[in-house]
Amino acid sequence: MPSSPYSSIRLFVLALLLATGACQTVSGLGLPAAEFAALIELNAAINRQGRPCPTDSCLEDWPDAADLERLDYWDCKAYVVAKADRLIRQQGYDPVRLEYVLIEGSPLRVTHAGLLVDGRWVLDSGLRCQVCTLEQFTAGVRLTGRLPATELPYLRQALQATRRR
Repeated sequence: MPSSPYSSIRLFVLALLLATGACQTVSGLGLPAAEFAALIELNAAINRQGRPCPTDSCLEDWPDAADLERLDYWDCKAYVVAKADRLIRQQGYDPVRLEYVLIEGSPLRVTHAGLLVDGRWVLDSGLRCQVCTLEQFTAGVRLTGRLPATELPYLRQALQATRRR
């Protein structure tokens, strides 16, 4: 994914803040600078994983984290599942801090998913943002769904049961 000039500036500012006191809270961000920088780094690392879907929508269902390695292509659903899994398993995040959010509307061609952290920060794999506020992520489009990360296994089971009928 191409990065905007703002991403470089944001990383530089965060690096300066970290050098002057990693436990400080970045004004207006609501997160310690080190935690915000870790979200940016994790988001970028996962966005480089997998093979991006050439058609925007390659997966019919939401994948399980265990299935990610076997997928030929990742769409936005795979990226957000990978991000939630890494935050929970490697960063120690409580799953209740995470939600999957869905947006739709022009100029998007399909419904798009992002990972919402603490009800405020969206980790995205698209061009809308990389790590931004929910307000920035939804600007000009409709928020059409929010699903707590803890509920995804139940949604997946319900979708599978519906298809068997």
